[in-house]
Amino acid sequence: MAKNKKRKGASIKAPAISPKKYIQTKARQLPIYACYINQDWESSKLAQIVVARKHTNGNLTFAAYLTDLLGLGVKDTMFNYNQPIFAFDELIKGMGEDMIICDYAMAHNLIYGAADFAYGYAIKSHKDWDLTQYLLEEDTEAIPLIEFEFGIDGKPVFLPGNEEDDHADYWDDEEEFDEEDLINEAQKLMFKTIDLAYGKSFPKGKDDFEQLIKNAHEQLTITEEPIYEPNAEMADSIESIYNKLRELTESGSIDGISNFQKHISEKITQYPENPIFHNYLANSYFLIRDVKKGTQLFEQCVIDFPDYLLGRLFLAFQLIQNKKYSRAWEILEGKYQLQELMPSRKIFHIQEVYFFYAVVSLCIFFRENDFEKALPYYDLILSNEEDSMNWFSVETAVETLSRAKVDALEKKYGKDLPEIVEQLGVLQI
Repeated sequence: MAKNKKRKGASIKAPAISPKKYIQTKARQLPIYACYINQDWESSKLAQIVVARKHTNGNLTFAAYLTDLLGLGVKDTMFNYNQPIFAFDELIKGMGEDMIICDYAMAHNLIYGAADFAYGYAIKSHKDWDLTQYLLEEDTEAIPLIEFEFGIDGKPVFLPGNEEDDHADYWDDEEEFDEEDLINEAQKLMFKTIDLAYGKSFPKGKDDFEQLIKNAHEQLTITEEPIYEPNAEMADSIESIYNKLRELTESGSIDGISNFQKHISEKITQYPENPIFHNYLANSYFLIRDVKKGTQLFEQCVIDFPDYLLGRLFLAFQLIQNKKYSRAWEILEGKYQLQELMPSRKIFHIQEVYFFYAVVSLCIFFRENDFEKALPYYDLILSNEEDSMNWFSVETAVETLSRAKVDALEKKYGKDLPEIVEQLGVLQI
């Protein structure tokens, strides 16, 4: 029997590449065919985006991205490989009349921006995002940057979900929520996730200092009512000036701030014994970045009104922001407990309490370089059911200490926070 011989010039057919492998390695070489988005994405904060690329045979490979702009990133995503154009047209038609053509750069920035924003808060996008991102261009400077708002005021917004959802559920259309409530809820859930991961990774035993601080807190009488009751005329002036200061904080109008300073100086002359006006005047100088003048006015306010706690705390916080930690600690007279700093006071306003905890924790963290010692104050702030995070000083303290926890976790595991959270199974949002 004759031996089998290979025919001269015969070729061995290469095995067909899988759709997933093709998308990972070759999809970006195909030209963009079309991009679609739902028309109401800005109001709904949920963008349904479809991106299609065209093969040389005329077929399309395309992916859909359900993109949450409030904090969950790419909630869902799927792809279709090497499909005829009519299949793509049917998909777009099936998604409703609301779908409109959009520019690729817009689609690119919305999808990547939402995914990155969510990742920054330990939220990983849908598992298939690792594949379908290859149907988008690489996220480089070659794609024009378009700025979009994610979350609300730069913070993620989501609510605890049901068991069927991988991440979280949105509020029902019939149910209304205040934006600040949504932001606060989101922040607390985010910090809780980090706290659980940290507690699981760095368990600690009994802490006498922590118990001391918590016992001291339980002995305080805390109120939301004004501590000082000015007369009606003065109260109206205080409210008017406070509202104006908030308005100027948002607008940054130099002329407006100058006029405000003249007006409030007149009020100081009219009500020389009221420290609140001095406080507002000092704050106005920080709006125009005159840190030296603002600090001087706060210093004078503490000298003239030593029992005005908020003036003392505002000064300490400004000193901390300028990295003058030892001086800030002097302003607090080295006291770890509020009752020790103000022994003559029996009742404290809620802002005074949590402002004090914020400033003390920052002093401990930066001046004493003792992260663990600062945590009892952090825990008290987050256990508060009221909206103490609305105060900038309190928010700064919590974010500083939470960031330190994240740094410790990432150092321990050698991974990014979302991967750590997933590994430990502590995701709360």
